Amino acid sequence: MADTQYFANSDPRVRQDLTVGLPGTIDSTTVTAGSNGKKVILQGTPVGAAVDWLSADQSAGVTKLSEFTGAEGQVFAGVVAADTDVTAGDADVTIWFENVYLRQKLLDSTVVAALKAVAGKTSGVKLINR
Repeated sequence: MADTQYFANSDPRVRQDLTVGLPGTIDSTTVTAGSNGKKVILQGTPVGAAVDWLSADQSAGVTKLSEFTGAEGQVFAGVVAADTDVTAGDADVTIWFENVYLRQKLLDSTVVAALKAVAGKTSGVKLINR
């Protein structure tokens, strides 16, 4: 995903009290390591899976999430709530998926570009330029 160092996460949400989020698992095999060798998925990165992760039967195995590109067969899940290091393997992270209004000035520019690229397919998530 990005060759960026961790940064102190400011909460980019406009209304934290309205946002809905649940735990999800990031598939570490889909994240590219940066020049420093670390695999980091950044706060606000859109993620998805081949199935709807909210309704998939998790007793049959965890639905792993990867960066959402809007490709055919990919179902949008939400956005990553915090920078997450997956260098050592899959990681659990909060996924915001409903009533998510994000201030783009508080997100990494690569995340803003990724969100803009899939804007018509990210129901529940909106970028705010304030």
